[in-house]
Amino acid sequence: MHSYDEVRLDCEKCDTKNSLVKLMSRPNIIRSKNNANGKDSEVGTLTKKFIEDNREVLNKQKEEYSKKQYDKS
Repeated sequence: MHSYDEVRLDCEKCDTKNSLVKLMSRPNIIRSKNNANGKDSEVGTLTKKFIEDNREVLNKQKEEYSKKQYDKS
């Protein structure tokens, strides 16, 4: 990685001199893959999973607290 104003002319991988040209019109888009399947994850899938997991935890806590008795002080 380098900054946008840095100019590199030599390729470090193949050791060629004055072979690189800067192309500002081509963006580099990095896409993440979901799990080992290699499929793109749908929007919100991870969020939905966390919500469902935490909903279960919340229900368990509600059951525990409903069984407890508190003093009316």
